[in-house]
Amino acid sequence: TSCSSAITFIDGDKGVLKYRGHSIADLAENNNFTAVIYLLLYGELPNLEQHKKFLLKIEELSKVPKQVVSVVKAFPKTAHPMSILIACFASLSALYHERHGNNVNSEDLDFGISIIAQVPAIVAMIYRHINDQEFIDANNELSYSENFLRMMFGDAFDNDKSALFAKALDKIFTLHADHEQNASTAAVRLVGSAGSSLFASLSAGVATLWGP
Repeated sequence: TSCSSAITFIDGDKGVLKYRGHSIADLAENNNFTAVIYLLLYGELPNLEQHKKFLLKIEELSKVPKQVVSVVKAFPKTAHPMSILIACFASLSALYHERHGNNVNSEDLDFGISIIAQVPAIVAMIYRHINDQEFIDANNELSYSENFLRMMFGDAFDNDKSALFAKALDKIFTLHADHEQNASTAAVRLVGSAGSSLFASLSAGVATLWGP
């Protein structure tokens, strides 16, 4: 699969990566991950008011459905995390279909934002399940990266280095926010081109990413 991307420009030989025309170095230094998500989705960096509203939207859509929590708990603790994540996306796809039928052409971005909002909690639950630990609820007073680390590691994250770890993770998320045309992205686009739901397409992407 190939395409011309209006979102990401990569020149690996010259070490160039740009999102929407913005240098990745500038974005990583001067913006957090959620601002970069906004840039990728809407084509421009948010002002303070737009960013605040976007964070509220993420908070609004961050609750993981009980059915998905049950899916995680149903897997043996020896399961590969990718297999559980695929099942979680399949469960979200079923819930989407129950509410919206075959409508996969919604013009708003709430479905995509809901995935961005819920994936940290889902991944944290998977991690804690396979390590035989209790799940930790989200704390929306924290930043996106701080919240993820806390849901993953709980009290172990609350130390004098927690802010540094969260800042580093936020930059890592920014660097990987868009993949242009790697294998998993190509798989998501291919399945999506058939008119499948976003969640089904993401299951295909995770299956591809599972490979070595």
